[in-house]
Amino acid sequence: MRRDHRDRSDDSLSQVLRWPTERAWNWTHELLSFARTSDSLLAVIAIGSAVRPNVISADLDLIVISVEATPPRISSPMEIDLRVYPAATIDAQIANGQDLLGWAVRFGKALFQRDHYWDRIIAAWNDRLPLPSSALARERAANAHQRLAKILASGDADAVHEQAVSYLTHLARAELLDRGVYPASRPELASQLRAANRSQIAEQLDRLLQNDQISSARIDQVLKLTA
Repeated sequence: MRRDHRDRSDDSLSQVLRWPTERAWNWTHELLSFARTSDSLLAVIAIGSAVRPNVISADLDLIVISVEATPPRISSPMEIDLRVYPAATIDAQIANGQDLLGWAVRFGKALFQRDHYWDRIIAAWNDRLPLPSSALARERAANAHQRLAKILASGDADAVHEQAVSYLTHLARAELLDRGVYPASRPELASQLRAANRSQIAEQLDRLLQNDQISSARIDQVLKLTA
């Protein structure tokens, strides 16, 4: 995508390897400018496949960590999934296996941090980071499986495809977590599954992520991969 080149003096945005839109880059640039002048924000962490090498996906989530117990309301463009957390809860949530914050510690990129705040979080948790709950991942997969079975009757091919991807993503994460493997970004799950000898799920997920047309027979195959 084409970027706005009005200010390239800050290289922090280069840690995001692919941007979903030019608007996303410009909005994030403005967010970081605000963070540097506001005492209320401690860190902005980029997560998602957009920060991972060797994939083509540009899914981008941002985690904002706020000083206040009641975080400020920040509206982001639809192509950025924004989560805001109060700093007082971060350690407890990581200790409880909160998946987004854990992923941020393991794979995330700090676009902004005040007084090395995020560096200290990584130092505290990197060698003892708990895995997210595989039981919760299976519960999410089971719910997605039910929605997929119901949505088949609608005849909406796009909705079926989207729900099938959701189901296999949750199922893949559960399988990896059961084997003590920390799930990376969605496009990397298939290779992780193959390394864990779960090639059947890997093949189906790979084909869906490549926007392969999904037939009734394929849906039957996906539905048989039960959580």
